[in-house]
Amino acid sequence: MVGFVDIMISDKAGMPLRIAFVIPSFYGGGAERSVLRLAKGLIDRGHSVDILVFSQESQDGHLTYLIPSEANLFVFDNPLPLVLQEKIKIVKYFGLRITLFLKGELLDYAEFIRIYIDKINPDCILPSLEKAKSAACMASIFTKFKPPLIIPIIHNNLANRKWKWKSLYSILFPSVDHVVTVSDGVADSVVSEIGLSPEKITRIYNPVFSEEIEDLAKTVPDHPWLNEDEVPVILAAGRLARVKDFPTLLHAFERVAKNRKVRLIIIGEGSWRKRLEKMVKKLNIESAVSLPGWVPNPYAYMSRASLFVLSSRYEGLANVLIEALACGCPCVSTDCPSGPAEILDDGRFGLLVPVGDVPALSTAMERLLDYPSNKDILVARAKEFSVEAAAEQYERAIADQLYCRHEKHAI
Repeated sequence: MVGFVDIMISDKAGMPLRIAFVIPSFYGGGAERSVLRLAKGLIDRGHSVDILVFSQESQDGHLTYLIPSEANLFVFDNPLPLVLQEKIKIVKYFGLRITLFLKGELLDYAEFIRIYIDKINPDCILPSLEKAKSAACMASIFTKFKPPLIIPIIHNNLANRKWKWKSLYSILFPSVDHVVTVSDGVADSVVSEIGLSPEKITRIYNPVFSEEIEDLAKTVPDHPWLNEDEVPVILAAGRLARVKDFPTLLHAFERVAKNRKVRLIIIGEGSWRKRLEKMVKKLNIESAVSLPGWVPNPYAYMSRASLFVLSSRYEGLANVLIEALACGCPCVSTDCPSGPAEILDDGRFGLLVPVGDVPALSTAMERLLDYPSNKDILVARAKEFSVEAAAEQYERAIADQLYCRHEKHAI
């Protein structure tokens, strides 16, 4: 474990830390993308990074292109690296499986992380998403030696999480060193929902803006509507699921389409596809709405769309809003908990409307179509959510917590 002297050397002379990220897979959206960008940012700052992932299939995930080549990858159901050649045990952990209503696989993941901790002894572990956070916290209880610094990254507003996870976090989080939340709203929810002290929480915005986005935004999109200038295109993106509330967007768009010629593209995939397709047909807007599914380069779409709309019921931070700003795309968003109001600075950089309010959303969409925002101002705002800024803040937070831990044990 790095001590106080080592931390000071790290700050002044660039001595690297060994930092481990834990995520369930390389599928998914904003949270997974943020983790991989942050990993690269910390590597660029001279640190050694390990990535622990739970699924063999995840190696074929659509975000694998973001895995830093310099990172060390540990996969749960792959043959383990030589340093981890120890059989994974299924441990009962004194009935926790029953007590916490958990599936056995979560205990297996915890044992996988425990073995990694005992063999590698990293300086810090940053788990993200429910399974990874829970398994990492459980693993730290059963390590042979002093566990490393555990800092769960909370991407979602806990007020909207299932009771099972909130109950589990209430048990596990008080024992962790610190927690990072991706927005002030998420931080407030951690305090209110599980009673964690505000002193144990640091807010660090997701690392979103990068040169990668700027480069990808310049490429030609593969959708014909975005290569035409005659008809403005409204863009939305996200999982086709209840939380994104695309029905409200479709109803609002139908109102806008009655007043002007306009088109709507919703990129993403999910369980609500058939439901949304039926709604599009029922509203008689089939010729003006496209649901192309997941696309490898959404930034090419954002840079050419006339308007980006986020209609979510709730978010953690809403990375996609920052990505749209980075592409210079004017934005309308629901003022949902939490994130959009922070990103758009209460309306300075985009319009905010109440959740589920069809008339307000359609009015805001028409207003921005008539009076679009200045693209340079939007891009400048997005740069405030850069990979470099996030990596520096995480580095500082880790060093501060290592110092606090050293001081505590020195007393």
